[in-house]
Amino acid sequence: MPSYQKELEVAIKAVRRASILTANVQSRVIANKSSSTITKSDASPVTVADYAAQAIVINALKCSFPCDEIVAEESSDGLSDDFLNLILNEINENAPKPEDVSLCNKEYPLSSTKNVAEIINNGGSKGGSQGRFWCLDPIDGTKGFLRGQQFAVCLALIENGKVQLGCVGCPNLKLNDFDDDDDATLTTGKKYEDPEKYGYIFYAITDEEKAYYVETLERGNNRPQVIEPHANAVTDFSKMISVEGVEKTHSSHDKQDIIKSELGINKSVHLDSQVKYCLLALGLGHVYLRLPIKMDFEEKIWDHAAGNALVRAVGGCHTSSLSDEPLDFSKGRTLKTKGVIASVIPANLHSKIVASAKKAILG
Repeated sequence: MPSYQKELEVAIKAVRRASILTANVQSRVIANKSSSTITKSDASPVTVADYAAQAIVINALKCSFPCDEIVAEESSDGLSDDFLNLILNEINENAPKPEDVSLCNKEYPLSSTKNVAEIINNGGSKGGSQGRFWCLDPIDGTKGFLRGQQFAVCLALIENGKVQLGCVGCPNLKLNDFDDDDDATLTTGKKYEDPEKYGYIFYAITDEEKAYYVETLERGNNRPQVIEPHANAVTDFSKMISVEGVEKTHSSHDKQDIIKSELGINKSVHLDSQVKYCLLALGLGHVYLRLPIKMDFEEKIWDHAAGNALVRAVGGCHTSSLSDEPLDFSKGRTLKTKGVIASVIPANLHSKIVASAKKAILG
């Protein structure tokens, strides 16, 4: 079996650089939404930081793995020259340190708007069941980003339809904010006592059956903290914490409330992006509910691939909201299943959540 150590090293460095860039850009984007944000055809917002982060991550991947394809959320099609100049300026202002993965190579030097547009469009792979490709969401949770709240830079490697590694950068995450239970026992054996610490990268090679996290931004040390498998740690629904999205347009909060009421899950945390999967990995949450509002909606693989690696590495389950079958990342750029449920609890209890979800969705 391949070790994926080189791939993981490149992924961590690329996600770290994109996390630093997006954190640096966030306040300026919020202050200048009219010039820094556009609306896509699906009515979702996208910012100059989304594009800049996608450009530097894809370029880092192409420098190290030139033959690999990439599935990424954004496309430069239709972007104006002025907007492309904004992207290029943000890339230039957030140049890497020498120890980072190189931003530039001879094919894509990122020295012009044409270079930027070309490298962004290297994220147009169709994915599929054969070979390997990377899956990137440069800013997952753009609405959280625009509110000054949680967002994530998410990168995964998929080979023959299965997620092999995942890396999630969480520039605004303060673990102390989610560790408010005096009786909580964290997987690391520690409590997060420093309220000033924030910004982390979580990562896992799925088959190693453990995950890690490190400080993300340019301060402190980056010594990895190990997260061991812990899916049997909580067996009582009344002691579980559900993690759910903020936006009611992304999942059915009403049906999620029905499930929690039926099973006796009394505490919920709402936040944007795949940061939710990071909380599951640490045991600061136990169940992630994302039930579909419309049955014809297909989840995008970049919204879940990196989180899939984290959940599986700590022994959790990651399925549709209608079936115990694991999520299938081999069908292209979307998941064909309906809704998503992830958990770090015993498999038989996960099955009970799925059964409750199926009843709530189908009646």
